Amino acid sequence: MTAPTIDATADLEIHVPRGDDGTLQDGIATVLGRSAAVDRTEVVDISGVTPTLNDLRVDASVRLHLRLDDSVEDERAAVRETVADQFGVRTVTAVETDRSA
Repeated sequence: MTAPTIDATADLEIHVPRGDDGTLQDGIATVLGRSAAVDRTEVVDISGVTPTLNDLRVDASVRLHLRLDDSVEDERAAVRETVADQFGVRTVTAVETDRSA
């Protein structure tokens, strides 16, 4: 049995490592892609970048395609928890799913 997939958008603060190949958007997708639940990440907007000693603190809006457990009752809370559990993600706000309108 396969887990249902949903599309969601979220605003987040994320720490992207310095020195990796690719763009800042690639770095955001790499950090979020570490989650087994996240199939695809698209960066919609970057609203702020703050350099720190070892990484870049980025405020961004993203669109995610991810798999959630069948038993999930609150999709927005599940998306928030799934994304926030990733190393480097500081905060997750303004979560909307394709079915939460």
